[in-house]
Amino acid sequence: MFVNEQNIDVMMVSETHFTDKNYLKVPKYKLYHTNHPDDKAHGGTAIIIRDDIKHFEKEKFRKDYLQATSITIEEAHGQLTISAIYCPPKHNNKAEQFQEFFSTLGNRFIAGGDYNAKHLMWGSRIITSKGRELLKAIRKDNLQHISTGEPTYWPSDRNKKPDTIDFCITKNIDPKKCQAESCFDLSSDHSPIIVTISSKITIKDKPPSLCNNRTNWPSFRENLDQNISLNLPLQTEMDIEIAAINLTKNIQEAAYSATPNSETFPRKNTQISCTIQKKIAEKRKLRRNWQQQRTEENKRKFNRAIKELRDLIQIEQNQGIQEYLENLTSTEATDYSLWKATKKLRRSQQHNPPIKTSENNWARSNKEKADIFSKHLKNVFKPFQSQLHKDDENKITSFLDSPFQMDLPHEKLTVKKVKHTIMREINIKKAPGYDLITGKILKELSEKAIKLLTYIFNAMLRINYFPSIWKVAKILMILKPGKIPEDVTSYRPISLLPIISKVFEKLYIKKLNYIIEKRKIIPEHQFGFRNKHGTIEQVHRLVNQINADLNAKRYCSAAFLDISQAFDKVWHTGLQVKLKKLLPHPDYQLLKSYLTDRHFIVNQGDEHTELNPIYSGVPQGSVLGPVLYLLYTADLPTTKITTVATYADDTAILASHEDPVTASINLQTHLEQIQLWLKTWRIKANESKSTHITLTLRRRTCPPVNINHRQFPQAEHVKYLGMHLDRRLTWKKHILSKRKQLGLKLYQMYWLIGRKSKLSLDNKVLLYESILKPIWTYGIQLWGTASKSNISIIQRFQNKVLRAIADAPYYISNKVIQRDIPLEPITSVIQRVCVKYFERVSVHPNVLANQLNMRRDSEVRRLKRLTPPDLITGHM
Repeated sequence: MFVNEQNIDVMMVSETHFTDKNYLKVPKYKLYHTNHPDDKAHGGTAIIIRDDIKHFEKEKFRKDYLQATSITIEEAHGQLTISAIYCPPKHNNKAEQFQEFFSTLGNRFIAGGDYNAKHLMWGSRIITSKGRELLKAIRKDNLQHISTGEPTYWPSDRNKKPDTIDFCITKNIDPKKCQAESCFDLSSDHSPIIVTISSKITIKDKPPSLCNNRTNWPSFRENLDQNISLNLPLQTEMDIEIAAINLTKNIQEAAYSATPNSETFPRKNTQISCTIQKKIAEKRKLRRNWQQQRTEENKRKFNRAIKELRDLIQIEQNQGIQEYLENLTSTEATDYSLWKATKKLRRSQQHNPPIKTSENNWARSNKEKADIFSKHLKNVFKPFQSQLHKDDENKITSFLDSPFQMDLPHEKLTVKKVKHTIMREINIKKAPGYDLITGKILKELSEKAIKLLTYIFNAMLRINYFPSIWKVAKILMILKPGKIPEDVTSYRPISLLPIISKVFEKLYIKKLNYIIEKRKIIPEHQFGFRNKHGTIEQVHRLVNQINADLNAKRYCSAAFLDISQAFDKVWHTGLQVKLKKLLPHPDYQLLKSYLTDRHFIVNQGDEHTELNPIYSGVPQGSVLGPVLYLLYTADLPTTKITTVATYADDTAILASHEDPVTASINLQTHLEQIQLWLKTWRIKANESKSTHITLTLRRRTCPPVNINHRQFPQAEHVKYLGMHLDRRLTWKKHILSKRKQLGLKLYQMYWLIGRKSKLSLDNKVLLYESILKPIWTYGIQLWGTASKSNISIIQRFQNKVLRAIADAPYYISNKVIQRDIPLEPITSVIQRVCVKYFERVSVHPNVLANQLNMRRDSEVRRLKRLTPPDLITGHM
């Protein structure tokens, strides 16, 4: 409210009392803050800046004697650093400490805030030792100060006198272009000062876009038809390249010309009610009276006005929220407003911290960060160094020079197929690639444009060439959860490819999958990226084996492998060798063109890098990438004495025996074969992140295993495909983990489904079933075999949520609530889900999954514990 009313560009805040648990959001502004070094609720600073101003955050200054938050903005005379500071009064800062701080701000800055330093130079009544030290630092560094000369601190104690302790220190800023004035709007005992600097700041360019809600699509199609021609030769690779470039360019120009500028439609400002505006004016008047007269009566009136204003704001906010909640629905009538309200629950707040370079410097601006990420990814997209002798590697790669066996050419695509794929299989909500062509634009293409696109696709199939313009990836870097934000390796690259290339891939992959199924290329133990193959079936295979071992008093020695950068480090030459062996000649040639000469650019905010080559990996974000990875790893070694379970790169190997030593020997034998295979195909296992676990009811533990003579860490439980497997397979670790996850998610959405929410009962139940329930139902076909005491953990959580949803008083029993809100108890959910699961498994195309449905009635059941098939009959 204050920043909008005063038209503030940058607001510096002292003594925020923030901790890591605090978060403030101001519409159209960004917040940066620095907490006290002990992370307790005292001290600290913050900067609130308009989000359209081009800026970046500098390194935080966190000392017990001074905290500062600094940003650098672009303006007419270059870069200007703005810093919000706070000096606690109990510390007697020395000139050297002030100089140390000022040296971090660069050659041109303004540092303002609560210095708690008094001197006649900036209008204070008296001179303190801290004031003398600060003035000494100002004179040594040839700095200037900006102050109103009026009091900024108004103590509530009448025996203390107001004084000036809030001001600004500047460097290389013309004093004639600065003006400071007092402001008495806020309620703090410190009155703010408003500093106006005559300068032109750089405003960020808005993210480029080819279309919006006001795009004139008939005009788009008309312009597109005028600019494209169907009379193209398309006989050579160059012809295809030129045709793809021209089509992309024509689509962009037609969409841009048919889309009005979004700047002509300003954003709505938040409206303030007349009641609150009157109360604000009254509060300002009472504050002025108190500051002038300093009487207890005026202070009481002022405090009362502050409290009344806060209560009014709180009441109006609550009323607004409740009205908003009452109008939320999950229907098209309100544009699915209920799901828009919960959209942010699924993703964390994005932070944009500086990145540390290899030279131990800081990359702060978007351009610097983009260059650092690009340099990092250049190394990522290179294959691991070969560990084979040169002659041994040449034996592998020489296969590429062998003659081809002739095969039939690709079948031609029809306009109908291309149009059907665009209309039915392209998601308009997916982010576009570097060409900015979205799924919505493709769905609005004219018949003539789709016909031209079909011609180009058929030429690609005929010549076995994939145009370079559709092989460029725009990469966004996303911080991994729980990772150090300043480390470049803590970020996950998200690749955005041109949508047109995905249309072709969706059409081609149907033929590729047919060849793979016909030739049975993918092994049965691989469940990743395959139709009708899920994670639960794969984990069930492991659970079946473990249950059999527990029942037979065997030891199950299990290794869970972690593959380093599995998709990014695929060796292109090795992949081509395998493609040539496995696929017909035309498909090999097309996929070879698809893989080679790929490039990427890194997009960071409003900056992006130049094109950089990609030398390894399968294209991330593509349709064909996952299948290519499965083909590359299809020949993973297997043995008859071990059980292998793979889901993409997640690999588990189990070896069972009555003797723990023999079990580990069998497992180690298999790992040595895998080690040789990894070495041959330039794949690297991360031994420190891989895990070895002994699954048994007995006391002994299987000896450790290793790869590359590096021992795997041993654990009492392991996480595989989202399921926690503990040593005795009790599922307690998994259930407790899910309960913790549920608690965190409930905390995020309590404002929607809690007791005070005015959201309708039906919508509250809908949110529970859509957001919270899927968390604990995942894998319920397996963990449903847990003991009643463990299952009751989830049941108690559901009872707790139902009581909050219904706002039930303490004397209403859970049974009554359960009857009034027809939500299934956990045991009923287990039985219902298991019946559907085993019906699906019974007709599963994979024989390994199909066997999961078989009951082992002939086998002697030594243990009383349940197995998944027992859940169908409800024996719990």
